[in-house]
Amino acid sequence: MRRLEAFMGVRVLTYAIMSNHWHILLEVPPMTELSDDELHRRIKAFYSKQRANVIMQEYERVTAYAQQTGNSAWLDEWREKYTSRMGDLSIFVKELKERFSKWYNRKNNRKGTLWEERFKSVLVENSDHVIATMATYIELNPVRAGLVEDPRDYRFCGYAEAVAGGAEARKGIEQILHMHGQQASWRKLAAQYRIHLFCTGEETSERPGVNPEKMQQVIEAGGELSTYELMRCRVRYFNDGVALGSKLFIEEVFEQHRSWFGEKRKSGARKIRGSGLEDLFSMRDLRLGAISPPGLASLG
Repeated sequence: MRRLEAFMGVRVLTYAIMSNHWHILLEVPPMTELSDDELHRRIKAFYSKQRANVIMQEYERVTAYAQQTGNSAWLDEWREKYTSRMGDLSIFVKELKERFSKWYNRKNNRKGTLWEERFKSVLVENSDHVIATMATYIELNPVRAGLVEDPRDYRFCGYAEAVAGGAEARKGIEQILHMHGQQASWRKLAAQYRIHLFCTGEETSERPGVNPEKMQQVIEAGGELSTYELMRCRVRYFNDGVALGSKLFIEEVFEQHRSWFGEKRKSGARKIRGSGLEDLFSMRDLRLGAISPPGLASLG
């Protein structure tokens, strides 16, 4: 995943890999023209040393031909072969699933497809509140599922990778926190993020989560309370909501893709029922409550 991230020029902010599904919060920057040096760096970051050497030899041949003949069509075709795969969410997920399937089949001596359905994606507004909400939902998946009491102990998630020293995972969490105005060392940011996760993940009568006593221990040992809103998450809005963000953001997305909706649809933004949040909207008006802050019972 990290090698594919480096090759495609996207940023994995955080992720969680479960037994039968996975979640990833991915930033896809606008694609810009790449210099030859940057393209070479990405190729070397992604492919094996042997394969990268072969690709670089191809580059030298097509470059020499372009210089000798003045015809750059072959060189342009070579560049397009690699750059066309970059900065695209669908291609990122497709290649990630393909590479995992090949590894899994080889490891387990099996053949055939591994994934049942096409992936689902939600367009997330680039704001501190919405990004933090989505990151929290992802990090707490293994806790909500009752697999671990502490997300740090679930090795297949961004938070655990960051705690273990993963540089790229730390960059992702730092970016999430920097969006929320937190500027500090990794040690302080990690403490704030941990407090936030434990407060957000408190268990309820409806679903497993962080034990209140454990949460209090983390708060007492870790420092100040986070400024993030405490909230509960249900899966449907984050998987099926199409877009998530402020009312203005949803309306802008709606107008950009007006042809996707019927003539009777006059506006895009729909409040998330049962959330208690006045500033968070979804593109779809789902019937089930999605988020329940402490003290509010979820609907459905």
